[in-house]
Order: sequence, then structure tokens, then C-alpha cells
Amino acid sequence: TGPVGTIGMTSDTINTGWISRIEAVDNVADVCPIIRAQWTGKKGMIMALGVEPMKWRTFMPSLKTVEGETSLKPGQVVLGKGLAEAEGFSVGDTIKHGQTSYKVAGIVEAGAGFQDYFAYISWDSANSTTDGKGASELWVRLKDPHRDKEVVRKLEGFKIPGVKIATRKDYLGAANDYIEYAWYLQFAISAIGVLIAITAAMNTMLMSTYERMREFATLRAIGAARTTVIAMVLTESIILSFVGGFIGIFFGVLGSGLLNRAMIVILQLSFPLASITVPLIVEALALSLFVGLVGAAIPSILVWRIDIVSGLRWE
Repeated sequence: TGPVGTIGMTSDTINTGWISRIEAVDNVADVCPIIRAQWTGKKGMIMALGVEPMKWRTFMPSLKTVEGETSLKPGQVVLGKGLAEAEGFSVGDTIKHGQTSYKVAGIVEAGAGFQDYFAYISWDSANSTTDGKGASELWVRLKDPHRDKEVVRKLEGFKIPGVKIATRKDYLGAANDYIEYAWYLQFAISAIGVLIAITAAMNTMLMSTYERMREFATLRAIGAARTTVIAMVLTESIILSFVGGFIGIFFGVLGSGLLNRAMIVILQLSFPLASITVPLIVEALALSLFVGLVGAAIPSILVWRIDIVSGLRWE
């Protein structure tokens, strides 16, 4: 069902005759009908929004023009920057949906969020492709956002068939809950991965240290300082961890690409679920350094406390 003021995908529609009644409600500043449609892009599905040209920038104030013009004239489409980059579109290109072709007139950017992965067309263009069946959603802008519950009660009193009414706070609250659960799951998986990595690094360095006890004892016997020998152990552990970190980054980039492709096919999403950024790579390498240092802790203690005579006899 098309919710009022939230995001959803539905085949049901809302009769636009309700707009005048909603606009007459006290504290309602404006109402914008929305039509949602799924297009087939070069690499995946594209979520298209049909909006009224005079209202869409009012209801989406975070969108900034990056290139071209964004007046949403008939036959034109404006793309979010993320979508344009993902699909390889630029201003002047043509996108075909069914029997209709749209010229890419401009590119906009919100900086973050789903809006960067939408295609925007005029309400009239979208309405003509749906045979005028109505709106997928109605977005409502209030004069005083603090009185939103009062407006919700009045809209619920209209008993619009099959429509769910929710405030932005309701929607963001539900979205934040999902994000919080996902973050907890991600943290738990990451913590387990770090513990496994530390254990593996420590086990590898312990085996290497025990096998080279005679070598370390010989170095000590010919005058090498404890710090020199420990530096060897730490260096080897850090190099090993960095190599593992780079391999992990490679498979992370590969895995995130496969995940995004799978989600596009399975869930028909037009935006990526995972991305590898420069700060994330830096954090991964810093974590590799930490794993290397912790993994070398016990082997370093063993080397520090080694008895030269016993070490020379080590088998």
C-alpha cells in the first residue's frame, strides 16, 4: 500500500482526488503526489520517481544540481549522482523504459542516502505510463512539523482505502532500528573475525618461534641484544598481518561487488548495499597492524626470556 510521507514500493495507487481534501487540513502546507516505477538499467534495476516539477525540490531540499538542468520537462529524466555513476550515464544520454525514451537532462546529489540512486521524471510523464491510475504515495509537508500527530489523526479520520499514514519520525525510527540491528550484527561478526585473526597470528608466530629457538639463542650468544631479536619477531608478525590485510581487502572488494550484484538481482535494488572506501581500507590496515602486534606478544615474551644455553640445545 502506498504510505503517505514514507518510502515504499507498491502496485496499489491512491486516488489523486484526496489531495484537495488533505491540502484543506489545518497545518498542511503542501501535498506532493509520487509515482514509483522500476526501470531496467544497464547493470540493474532503476527506481524512478514521478514528481511534480514545481514541488520536487521543495520536498527534497537536500538535492543539489551537479550538472545539467533539473526542471523535469516532459521526456527528460534527472539522475542521482550515485545512480549515474553506477549505470554509466551522463548528461545527454538516453534511457528507454518500455516504448518511451527519456533524455538525461541533469544530475543531482544529496551527498548520502537513497536519493542519490533515484531517477526523477515529471509527474505527467510518469502518470502517462500508468494510464492515470493514481499516485503510489502522497508526501505531505507541514507548516509546523511539531504538530504532526494532530495531522495524522485527521488524515486517519478520512479512512483513505488501503493507505498507511506515517510521519517521517515513524519511518526514520523503523529504519534506525534496522540499521541498529545490522550494526550489532556487523560488530559481532567483526569481533569474532578479529579474535580468529589474533589467534591465528599468535599461533603462527608461536610455531615459528619454537622452531627457531636455536637461531634466536645463537644470535644472543654472538652478542645480539634482546631488543634486536624481539624486533625481528615483531617485524615478521606485522609483515604477515599486512599481507593478510591486503589479501582481505582484495576479497572484500570482490565480495562487496558480488553482494551488490546479488542484491540487484534478488531484491531488485537500485543502490549498493556495500562499498569499499579509502577510510575503510585505512582502518583495515590499522587493524592488521594491531593484530600483528598482539599476535607477537607471547612469542616476544618467550624470546625475551630465552636462556642462551638451553636455546642452543633446543631440538
